[in-house]
Amino acid sequence: MTWIWVALGAALAVAAVVLVALPFLREPETADDRLDAPSGPALRRIELAEERDHALAALKELEFDHRTGKVTDDDYRSLVSPLRQGAAAALKALDEHDARYGPVMTEPYPPPDEGTPPMPEPVPEPYPPPDEGTPPSVPPSWEPDPQE
Repeated sequence: MTWIWVALGAALAVAAVVLVALPFLREPETADDRLDAPSGPALRRIELAEERDHALAALKELEFDHRTGKVTDDDYRSLVSPLRQGAAAALKALDEHDARYGPVMTEPYPPPDEGTPPMPEPVPEPYPPPDEGTPPSVPPSWEPDPQE
């Protein structure tokens, strides 16, 4: 008779586990989370901004390598000119694109500066200040001693 109670308890435990795990075993329904793909001028602006970023990053890396001594002065002079021309061309193309189509999309900017934190109110000093317990007395004026 006890084996019936054990079997019934085991069946109840299995049913409870299946009931609790059922939401996790189902295939989730996916929502459409695709972003709208940019097209036309917005796509071209993205390409120009990436070209600008790559050119400026290459210039920055060359400058760093030159300052650390990995690139000699002669190599630096020969490499910096084409990189500067490429960066200037990318910046000019981006400016022309923005002038023609307007800023199709805005680039993320860093958050605004929150300014300097407020200074706490100054703590008033007790009067008289602790190092000046008694006010100084008026020094006597110097007069020559008549006996001298």
